[in-house]
Amino acid sequence: MGEVGGAKGRSITSGSADDQMYCHLCTDVKANAWCLVCKFYLCATCEGHHKKIPTTKDHRLLSGPRMPSFYPPGSGSNTEDIQICPDHQQEEIKFYCPTHDSIGCVACHTLKHATCAKQYIPDISAKFKSSTDYKNLTAEFQATDKNASKHLQEIDRCLQEVDKLSISEINKLQQFKALIIAYLDQREQELLTEIKKRRDLDTAALEQLQTETKALQSNLDKAHKNLKTHESNSNHLFIAAKKAQAMLNQLQGSLDDIKHKTQVRPYTLQKDPLVETLLQNKDGVGTIVSTAGNDKLESLCKTRLQERALIYTPSLW
Repeated sequence: MGEVGGAKGRSITSGSADDQMYCHLCTDVKANAWCLVCKFYLCATCEGHHKKIPTTKDHRLLSGPRMPSFYPPGSGSNTEDIQICPDHQQEEIKFYCPTHDSIGCVACHTLKHATCAKQYIPDISAKFKSSTDYKNLTAEFQATDKNASKHLQEIDRCLQEVDKLSISEINKLQQFKALIIAYLDQREQELLTEIKKRRDLDTAALEQLQTETKALQSNLDKAHKNLKTHESNSNHLFIAAKKAQAMLNQLQGSLDDIKHKTQVRPYTLQKDPLVETLLQNKDGVGTIVSTAGNDKLESLCKTRLQERALIYTPSLW
């Protein structure tokens, strides 16, 4: 015979020298009874709890020599058809607590939900596929996917606007450069670097949001497809649906976070007023005169351009 999954690692085989069965829920505690419904071995303590829990109190128990002396077929030995409890890896998910909207095994609901009105999943899952809850869950998947598509469209629009903004500001810079080319070469490179830096930062941020949104959509699709694969098994469908709902809530929160982060941080070229004044004056840059040493205006222009000309003033930096 196969290994007893809930006997904490003990292997009980037909004809074994140690023919004592052990409680599924306790470590190294000899079984006192066998539940025909749950197909679990129970020690005296767990048997007492089993008889008190509303969902299991009417189960038929076999005790003493009437207990099976080996792990019966269909009692959990086929692990491919078992939904394992995440908190108790040796136990199968069998119960739903509507009070806490949680699923769990016998151990969970004995230890954590003793006073709750629990429901046996096989009793409530048969009609779940046609229930309003399942229809609403499917509709949520569709609505969330549609919402993600809208976010992608907005991200694409923002990416285009970022490129358009950078081109526009570079054109402004180049037009201004044409008017004061003798003074602008060094500053031009600095401003180009600044613009590209801002563009690259915004593009990188938006592309990251784009990647995250696509990954989110992919996770949505996988989760939805996974949910569909369980439609032939009502137990699995119910469990998968509860897991999917938790994941869906998390993904919806991520989408809200992406929505808040999806924006363009605008900036504009602010021309230095001193340079504009000089350009409006036909003699402002300087004149050719016979007297030597009169270069104060030229020196002033160079100094001002180096210190404060063409300052970028972002609105949302």
